[in-house]
Amino acid sequence: MRRLLPLATLACAGGMHATGALAHAVCGSRVFPVTLTLDDPGVADEITLPQIVYTRAAADGGSGPGHDVSVQFEYDKRLTDEFGVGFNDSYNINQQNNAKTQAGWDDLTVTAKWARCLSPDHDFILAFGIAREFGHTGTTHTGADTYGSTAPTVYFGKDLEEIAIPALQPVAFTGEFSYALADRELKNTQVTIPGPVVPSTTPLTSLQFNSGNPNAVIGAFSVQYSIPFLQAQIKDYGLPEPLAHLIPIVEVSATAETSRPRDSANTWTIAPGVIYLRTWYQIGLEALIPANKASGTNVGVIFQVHVFLDDLYPRGIGAPLLGN
Repeated sequence: MRRLLPLATLACAGGMHATGALAHAVCGSRVFPVTLTLDDPGVADEITLPQIVYTRAAADGGSGPGHDVSVQFEYDKRLTDEFGVGFNDSYNINQQNNAKTQAGWDDLTVTAKWARCLSPDHDFILAFGIAREFGHTGTTHTGADTYGSTAPTVYFGKDLEEIAIPALQPVAFTGEFSYALADRELKNTQVTIPGPVVPSTTPLTSLQFNSGNPNAVIGAFSVQYSIPFLQAQIKDYGLPEPLAHLIPIVEVSATAETSRPRDSANTWTIAPGVIYLRTWYQIGLEALIPANKASGTNVGVIFQVHVFLDDLYPRGIGAPLLGN
């Protein structure tokens, strides 16, 4: 799901945000788990309660380093087996040494998503979605946008089951690509600075920006190694708990503004970690490593608890509203 934290704001106050996921996706013999910083290519009935992101911001010449905590929530509901909607929000706490702690809500984001397992024999899934951030629904002094945005998005998932090397067949890839269109695009105006009129001198000017947001291209992918897939589909090695249910994973995400003038530089983040996957829930933990200076200077951490309502209550709140 777009925005347990938006990928478009990977860098904020010297730290990074992450975005959560829509649903665990099942295609053929593959279960693609819920990724922590990008969307996975599926729709389902699920809830994230909670996902917690911690980042440490640089001092930047102020009163000292800052500590940013985002407690994020998500609820996803299927209307049919292939179409669903999701709701995302987060409560952000920004603390800086010798300053008053600031806290408030992010803007609400709603995503509509269609997903289909196009090739069960080859474990290939594709999805399309539209994420809508509603401006004025959050707390602006903690970073919520005054104006919203709309982001058409494509998602995919694929593994390496066809290759002839059994040890590599548990490897899988997921990814997303979107373009965020701001309700009010960021613009600047060149303004002459008032002052004494002196002949033969060049007037001083400055750039004043409006309260809009930049349009941005957002991309992300994950590389994962599913030990549950290895045990079930390749060979049962009799691995003990919790190793038998672990999925080591690396997620990479990037944002590039397309508006001119640019509000900030491109951001990149790398998130290595592990997911513990069971039948009706998963627990994930990853580091948030800035890959360039614009993304921050400190390593953060993201922790997630995610419940699959469609597996826990398949004939109740976990069933699609239509078609059953």
